[in-house]
Amino acid sequence: MRSNFVRTVAITGLAAAGLFASAATATAAPASAVAAPSASPVGISAAPSCVYLYQTDYIREGQYRSLANARNDCGYTIRTRMIWVGTTDGACFSLAPGQSHGESKPGTRPYVSELRDC
Repeated sequence: MRSNFVRTVAITGLAAAGLFASAATATAAPASAVAAPSASPVGISAAPSCVYLYQTDYIREGQYRSLANARNDCGYTIRTRMIWVGTTDGACFSLAPGQSHGESKPGTRPYVSELRDC
C-alpha cells in the first residue's frame, strides 16, 4: 500500500549562475533529497530572481502528479521555461507582472530544477 506522500519545494532567488536555494518538507513519508542543479550550460541563463517557483505533489483521479507553478514578481514581462528532472522540459512561456503559469507531470519523482530564459 502506498502512503499519501506530499512534497513541497519552493525555489526563490535564482542566481545568475543558475543555482538556486530550496527548501523541502514532507508529510506522511520521508522526502528524498532534492539535488541542486549545477550551473546552467554556457550561453543559457537562469530566469531573474524575481520569479518565484512553487512545487508540490498531489493526487488526481487516483494518480500521483507533480505540479510546478511559476509566478512573475518582476516589474516587467519575462519569457522562461521549466527545466524538469525525470521527464520532458516545458515549453517557453511569457508572464506579465503578477501572472502565474503551472505545469503538471505524472508521478512524484519529476521536479523543476531551474527556470531558464527563452
